[in-house]
Amino acid sequence: MRLRRALTTAGAAVIAAAGTLAVQAPGVQASAPAPRPVYAPGQEAADPGIVRDGNDYYAFMTGGLARVAHANTPQGPWVRMPDALARWGEWASGQGAVWAPDAVHTPAGWVLYYAAQAKGFKGQRCIGTAVADRPAGPYQPAAKPLICPILDGEDPAADRPDQTAGVIDPSPFQTDDGKRYLLYKTQKTPGTLRMFPLSDDGLHGRAEISHELVRHADSIENPVMVQRGEYYVLFAAANWYDQCKYSTVWRRSTDLWSFADKEEHVLLDKGNSGLCGPGGADVVATGSGPSRIFLHGWVCSADNDPCRFDGLVQDPNRTRVVYAATLTWGADNATPFVPAFLPPVSWPPDTAPR
Repeated sequence: MRLRRALTTAGAAVIAAAGTLAVQAPGVQASAPAPRPVYAPGQEAADPGIVRDGNDYYAFMTGGLARVAHANTPQGPWVRMPDALARWGEWASGQGAVWAPDAVHTPAGWVLYYAAQAKGFKGQRCIGTAVADRPAGPYQPAAKPLICPILDGEDPAADRPDQTAGVIDPSPFQTDDGKRYLLYKTQKTPGTLRMFPLSDDGLHGRAEISHELVRHADSIENPVMVQRGEYYVLFAAANWYDQCKYSTVWRRSTDLWSFADKEEHVLLDKGNSGLCGPGGADVVATGSGPSRIFLHGWVCSADNDPCRFDGLVQDPNRTRVVYAATLTWGADNATPFVPAFLPPVSWPPDTAPR
């Protein structure tokens, strides 16, 4: 079932009061304004990987040595912090920037997963790990990557179907019974999503190779897994990131490894959200009440207006900003809906950090 399912009048009124209404009944003209970003720092803020530590939220984003921002609520105000990585891992070339970092707490401490260009891999990327004693870092990187298609056979993660394509978009996942996995994207066309079993500390493989979950005729990336009772819900971003048709999609399965034959549903696209390219999503529990889903979208003006065309985003002033929304589940407890985007919390006058 797609997100465009109609809300009841009473339910819609309650949600509209809480934030920007994202769902409309079929055929109804949307009257709510386009959602506003909760984090728009004036530079790229893409691929948010969100972690919650008590009342603190941390957003890890593409750029530099893994950009980080902090807030006390999903709506902000968000404050940029120093980059998460203390330095490049020895395996990395040091060229370009970290892509789509994400973190999780394990018995080893806080573990950061990041994609970076690897030495001797012709600009392609591998996925590395780094460890810190607090969520914002600084993270000390491991000397060797965790997943890298050009590694030799001494590493169980090296058995890859295509050693000319890099790997990006790492996303940690833990099942209800405590087993850890890492989802990621293989950089090739057709796009593929894969998953790799991890050790309890999240730093090594469990002597198994990765397995393909999904492939897409166009492109698919930014995987995120959520367990809902007997179901596993796989979120991803479909189509190409630099187009307004980039969207957040989902599939559902009772088998952790079987998604290829499951129907793909649209959760958020330009048509039902008003955003240009709503993707790169991550889901985080708040500790009480509904979960939150964070994602990025393109804006093409200084006042954060979504780009107003459908194809390739070519505006020279384009940038990506972060949005936050409420994530709820249907009567089956496993069908995701986004009833409302959250309005940003701004700094009171004369109190914003400088």
